[in-house]
Amino acid sequence: MKLPPSHSTCKTLAILSLATSAFLTSPAFAGTPDDSKTPAMTTPEPEPWVHALLQLDFSDHYITPRGLDVENRGLVTQPLFLLFWDLYSDKSSFIQDVTLTTGVWSSFHTRASGVKPGHWNEFDPIGGLAFKFADNWKFEANFTAFESMVDNYPTSSHFQAKLSFDDSKIMGPFALNPFIAYWDELAHKATVTFDPATSVGGYYFTFGVDPTIKLGPVKVEFPNYINIVSKDFYQKFDGTGGGSGLAVFGSECKVSIPLSFMPKNVGSWTLYAGVKYYHLNNTGLLDGNDVLTAHEHNKDLWQLHGGVAIFF
Repeated sequence: MKLPPSHSTCKTLAILSLATSAFLTSPAFAGTPDDSKTPAMTTPEPEPWVHALLQLDFSDHYITPRGLDVENRGLVTQPLFLLFWDLYSDKSSFIQDVTLTTGVWSSFHTRASGVKPGHWNEFDPIGGLAFKFADNWKFEANFTAFESMVDNYPTSSHFQAKLSFDDSKIMGPFALNPFIAYWDELAHKATVTFDPATSVGGYYFTFGVDPTIKLGPVKVEFPNYINIVSKDFYQKFDGTGGGSGLAVFGSECKVSIPLSFMPKNVGSWTLYAGVKYYHLNNTGLLDGNDVLTAHEHNKDLWQLHGGVAIFF
């Protein structure tokens, strides 16, 4: 009679059976790769060729870069939406990037105003090309139109050419970012017109710098610029030109901080706040502001603003 195995013998046989099974089915024995130890081969995602910027700016004034104080009461909300289309990129060539920019800008006011009083004051379509070249240089050519949603003026169109130099690679955390721009009225005036019969299209040159300091994630900017205008860019009460020369000096202190806690799939968020100062030095410009906001030839304007910028 065959005796049954003892308890210890059964345990030993079970352990040997499991070990043999594990050995025979192991990847090394079967000749198959061990997926847990083989690094995964992933194909990098292609860089998107379209980017977007959404900016919401809130202010106590609407002051144009040309010094016109369009609104100085209530809250002014000015959304900007831009699409950047990457048409060309080659970092090894002289022209390194070509970008098409399209977008819109608007101005909404809590105080209704205008010939047909309303809160949606202005709508501006934007289009242009930007060329980055020779590592640090950038040339931009843009077309804009100003459409008054409250019928304050006929829609005007304009052209701007701008050349800027990015010296951050040279200066490190402190950069000046100098630029020069030319701005021309193509159709209808972009300023206050007192006598349409004598109004003449004008132009101006802008010279400026945007000193920037980076303190960790915080960026502090001190942009400054001057506008040198043609004789007829602004118009005086009597319908004659406001005179040529220095018309506007603008300066700002602006602080920006990224919201790094925002998920990457909702874009890069940045909060900013700043204070702007304008000194006006043109009789026609001062006459225009007397009509817009009854400044009585106030040569010095201050503006507080802040908002959020989202880049996708």
